[in-house]
Amino acid sequence: MKILCAEYNREKEVAIVPVGDDVLLRNNGDFYIPEFSREVSCVPQLLVRICKLGKSVGERFAGRYFEEMGVGVRFYGDSFEEELRGKGLPIGMASSFDCSAAMSGLVSVADCREAVYVMSVNGVKVYEGSREGQAVGIERLVALSSDFHTMKIGDFLFCGGMFRYRGLKPDDRIQVCLNGKEMLDFRVK
Repeated sequence: MKILCAEYNREKEVAIVPVGDDVLLRNNGDFYIPEFSREVSCVPQLLVRICKLGKSVGERFAGRYFEEMGVGVRFYGDSFEEELRGKGLPIGMASSFDCSAAMSGLVSVADCREAVYVMSVNGVKVYEGSREGQAVGIERLVALSSDFHTMKIGDFLFCGGMFRYRGLKPDDRIQVCLNGKEMLDFRVK
């Protein structure tokens, strides 16, 4: 199983970054702020599970390569990221550490065509996004990913996003709903 993550710059250009499967935080487990970073942020996003083997998939066929989707939250060690950047080092370590990607259960894509997702922190809505409002569509992300990586059954693609919630602290409660159904509900420790 591969985990591929879309990362964006300010111009909405995208790169696909593979990360290890140890990043997954499942079953609404608590997220623990890592010791190596004083400041932590997160990005709510859609994710899909690949259901078909494919390489160099055309964008118009990419919808055939996923049947299930969910929501995820990727965490970033902001102060560690700045430290790495200041040293001229790649910043990937700041977002690919153990349990740095919370993942919900999955639902059929057919059941959630609109895919509106909402993230709340401590009961306050901080973000609302949708499949239609993404900087880069899921089909385009699947096609791009398959240009660099052979897509295999069971791989996950975190679709990324432009919004980043900063300033997470211990005891914060994060909830993410998909089409009005709560999919994630966990605490920051």
